[in-house]
Amino acid sequence: MDGRHHILVVEDEKDWREDIFRENLEGAGYRVTTSSSYDEAIAALTRLAFDLVVIDVNLTGQRGNQDGIRVLEQIAYRGHRAKAIVVSGSKNRAMAAENVKRFQPVAFLDKSKFDVTEFLALIEETLAGDQ
Repeated sequence: MDGRHHILVVEDEKDWREDIFRENLEGAGYRVTTSSSYDEAIAALTRLAFDLVVIDVNLTGQRGNQDGIRVLEQIAYRGHRAKAIVVSGSKNRAMAAENVKRFQPVAFLDKSKFDVTEFLALIEETLAGDQ
């Protein structure tokens, strides 16, 4: 283990997953594993331990999809200690934010107002005490 924080990014949109999340997180020195679906996320959580999960609520683009919430349920059920940052580009962001409250995410980010600098500062602040 190299001592760097390990982050799981669960995002179905390739540009967000790879170009925005992975690229910026790795550039900031974090180890990053990505998944684009519920099944991939669960497989990663079965194999590895993560300090933080960045997860999109809707993983298929289909209205009403709750796969991101299902991943959060599995994290809680399996007793993982990873903190969570939830993101959403859904038009129903308020409902999505309400649906994830029970998992006590560190933050709920709106993709339409996303700022990389603020995101990386949030990640650093969230993980600061975990070294």
